[in-house]
Amino acid sequence: MRSRRVVQIRRIREWLALCAAIALIPWTIYLGLTLPQSYTAQHWQAAWVGFDVLLLAFMIATAVLGFAHHRWLTLFAFATGVLLVCDAWFDVLTAEHGDFVLSVLIAALGELPLAAVLIVGTLRIARLQGPSLSRAWWPFAGRRRARR
Repeated sequence: MRSRRVVQIRRIREWLALCAAIALIPWTIYLGLTLPQSYTAQHWQAAWVGFDVLLLAFMIATAVLGFAHHRWLTLFAFATGVLLVCDAWFDVLTAEHGDFVLSVLIAALGELPLAAVLIVGTLRIARLQGPSLSRAWWPFAGRRRARR
């Protein structure tokens, strides 16, 4: 049986996630209506190199954790997959006209397939780890309504 404190913390996290998602809706609409089509960014090189260093660190960590059969493998593999999707997204959307085709090819043939392997593989592992995780595939699966 879960302690009351653990249930309270989980409930707070659920509400925080929901409130953040709701707050993101008007913010996204505002950005869509007000951001300029192009923008000269400061620290452009640091942003890209920093992101790629982060992606590299997660790729190495995923490989090492996989070879070690560590229990954190699924967490790092999933995060690496998400970082790869983000990298593909920004590579394609920020590519100059002459680099666009190459960016799409790298995303379609490299980053996105690897991301799919990592994310889908993580979900399959989570499903195989036990009945509680397999029931959690759908957000409300396994929750019982209180009888009145």
